[in-house]
Amino acid sequence: MKTVSYAVIAMLAATGAASGASLTNKGTDSVTVIVTEGGIKNEFVIASGETVTVCNGGCFLTLPNGDRAALAGPETVEIVNGQAVIK
Repeated sequence: MKTVSYAVIAMLAATGAASGASLTNKGTDSVTVIVTEGGIKNEFVIASGETVTVCNGGCFLTLPNGDRAALAGPETVEIVNGQAVIK
């Protein structure tokens, strides 16, 4: 029983450490987004159907259409025609 408990605790700790925002491009064309985290800007090109994980500790997301969104980290974001749907 102790082994199972330790395994569950280890799994939960690992899951919590990797709780970044998930960005999925649902459109037919590649999109470029800018992620600003801790004052540092990074540009990501996301191909159609591709998913990337960003912002483990909160960030700002700038979309192709110029919209901006603040993310805390665990969100799932779908990009459709350059616009974000945050879940």
